[in-house]
Amino acid sequence: MTLRTRVTVAAGFAVLLAVVAVSVVVYVVERGNLRGKIDDSLRHVTAQPHLFSVQSSDALRDVPLVRDVFKQVVERDGSVVSVFAGRRLPVTGEVLSVARGERAEAFFDVEVDGAPVRVLARSAGDGTVLEVGRSLSEVEQALHQLLLTLAVITVAAVGLATVVGRLVAAAAVAPVQRVAEAADLVARTRDLSHHIAVPGGDDLGRLAASFNTMLDALSESLARQHQLVADASHELRTPLATVRTNVEVLARADELPREDRAMLIRDTVAQIGELTRLVGDLVELARGEGQEEPFALVDLDEVVRRVVEIARRDHPSVELKVESEPALVRGAFGRLTRAVSNLIDNAAKWSPPGAAVEIAVRAGMVIVRDHGPGIDAADLPHVFERFYRSPNARTLPGSGLGLAIVKQVADHHHGTVTATTATGGGALFVLRLPVDSRT
Repeated sequence: MTLRTRVTVAAGFAVLLAVVAVSVVVYVVERGNLRGKIDDSLRHVTAQPHLFSVQSSDALRDVPLVRDVFKQVVERDGSVVSVFAGRRLPVTGEVLSVARGERAEAFFDVEVDGAPVRVLARSAGDGTVLEVGRSLSEVEQALHQLLLTLAVITVAAVGLATVVGRLVAAAAVAPVQRVAEAADLVARTRDLSHHIAVPGGDDLGRLAASFNTMLDALSESLARQHQLVADASHELRTPLATVRTNVEVLARADELPREDRAMLIRDTVAQIGELTRLVGDLVELARGEGQEEPFALVDLDEVVRRVVEIARRDHPSVELKVESEPALVRGAFGRLTRAVSNLIDNAAKWSPPGAAVEIAVRAGMVIVRDHGPGIDAADLPHVFERFYRSPNARTLPGSGLGLAIVKQVADHHHGTVTATTATGGGALFVLRLPVDSRT
């Protein structure tokens, strides 16, 4: 069932319930009014005892409120003394209870000659009961006519509601249909530039705006994927070509001097290591975008101490100075460790032998400063871009992904990372993370 049909059916059903409820109320109220008038007319007749002394039925026809009224007088023992209007009313238990004085009057319904009659039995005060009745045929006929009228009104209201609901549903669902058509078009053509017009500030307008935002996000994500593949292909091409050349030369090892052969093997191992690092960085970037490591309380001081311990083995020619204090943040331990490791490795790579790399931890910040050549002003806006390598970095090992991973980890933790040129020379990197409120 389509949304338009569901809205139409819902509108028709709602109107049907409303009209039926109103019709029931109208019927019950009108039935009470009509029967109340009958009861009032019967009380009026019993309030005039002299009407029961008229002997001629012809004379009774001209007395107001007496026409179509059956009248009779009943003794205490249930015997009927006088009958007027030619029809005898049944003497029921209600009449006898009035005759015995158990109550002053009683209303009840009976059938006389197959027709419904409303009856009032009322004490005359002298031991007899005045029993009067009036046919309910007119009331039943009026109620029947009312039922027919209400049925016609109900059918007409439901029909009108269905038509109006169909039109309103068509107008309301039109933006949703445009979103569905746009989604189908995107699925068929893979063209993410196809947007839909935003009709207004209502819910459907927000739906269209959200759809357009989703398309923009998908387009941006695909563009990043394509750029990542292109950049990765470019970065992989050089070490793969070098490894292939070295392997081809090593295939003729018998013709090479031992020193040249050893050099080729070392160069091949180095290129394979470079490929391993590059693939690892690519995996880290992909893992960071597609997977979620659970967050927990992480002590940045502990993270830095572990990373520095490994960095001292990897960079023995650089002095690593650490100044830290406990700083708890909520984050992914593994990813934070990778980000800090990349910052320290980057600083050590740019530091001359014997130079110091200063590392500080305080209040949710990891500050890393080296004493290398610093960062050129032209390179500062690009240092966190994937595969970006400044002209001075072409001769150094690395994939150009390390700082991009740091930026990704900072964004994932709702933090920031900045790079500036330190006073007195060198580069200054600051990783800022939200501090846990319990610290």
